[in-house]
Amino acid sequence: MQSSTSARARAPGKIILTGEHFVVLGAPAVAMAINLYTYAGVSRGWAGTIDVTADIPMDLAGKEGPGEAVKDTARLLEPLRLAAREALAYVGRKLAGVRVEVECGIPIGAGLGSSAAASVAIIAATAQSQGVKLSVDDIIKVAFTPESYLHGKPSGVDHSTCATGGVLTFRKPDIVKALNISWVPRILVCDSGIHRSTGSLVRAVIRKSESEKTLFESHVADASRISLGAARALKHSDGEELRILLNRNQELLVNIGVSNPTLNHLIEVALKAGALGAKLTGAGGGGCIIAVCRDSKSETKIGKALRQSGGMVYKVGMDSDGVVVWSGGEHSNRLSGGSV
Repeated sequence: MQSSTSARARAPGKIILTGEHFVVLGAPAVAMAINLYTYAGVSRGWAGTIDVTADIPMDLAGKEGPGEAVKDTARLLEPLRLAAREALAYVGRKLAGVRVEVECGIPIGAGLGSSAAASVAIIAATAQSQGVKLSVDDIIKVAFTPESYLHGKPSGVDHSTCATGGVLTFRKPDIVKALNISWVPRILVCDSGIHRSTGSLVRAVIRKSESEKTLFESHVADASRISLGAARALKHSDGEELRILLNRNQELLVNIGVSNPTLNHLIEVALKAGALGAKLTGAGGGGCIIAVCRDSKSETKIGKALRQSGGMVYKVGMDSDGVVVWSGGEHSNRLSGGSV
């Protein structure tokens, strides 16, 4: 049996504030890590084998369509196994064997970064189990492989946000800029309960962009202005400007066909209940919306209205740590962007 040190890691979920889909086409996106988490524990295993188990509460798995629960566990586990394999290869331990246990606290296929958080946590813990503490930059690099397996052509924004934490702007291929903001918006996430494949939705938008080039050039330009404006609004605590930009972003997402009647209804409910702004977050086709609330009173009112409309509501805050990793009885350590 290959000797290795037990290690654990935790990675947060994420929300896209502006720029989803268009970030794949070259526009910047603004994303925030949130305090929903996935944990990965890695211990020694038989040489050359990677065993993965995952605790995924079924209420987080949602549905892939009307009446269709997520049941393909092999499809869920393969990218997790790939994350461990890539991490072992990256640290020069291809022949090591590990057992990986994943505890998921992030809804699956809902646009909240569940796969990215799992990949990031597994990579950090697997490397740590071999006595190597990877930097955030290293983890982001390695995570691109399992994310590509699952999503086809990911932009990189999901796993970059889960690894880095905080609020950031992202532009392909790997330009990540942390935003120092004085105002963290009060945000509710509402899960529609309908979960879709991010990869299939991304591929559909890419095909559409290739067949409607002129229209999408305009959309990408609009999305770029929205994300740059959103970054400024967050820096200057300008809630009114953020409201305008979030709602405009949602209009673009409707125009390219990734919203749906359920999401549109939940957004309308949130706005009527007093949300500053509301939009889908992530790939769309189902999944979640975000609603920015003016204060605690409006947050309570909006949350109640969304629950009465059939949504699962999460009150989320910003995670500022990103991925954290520890060995044995150690306390968790936040990773830095450089080598450690």
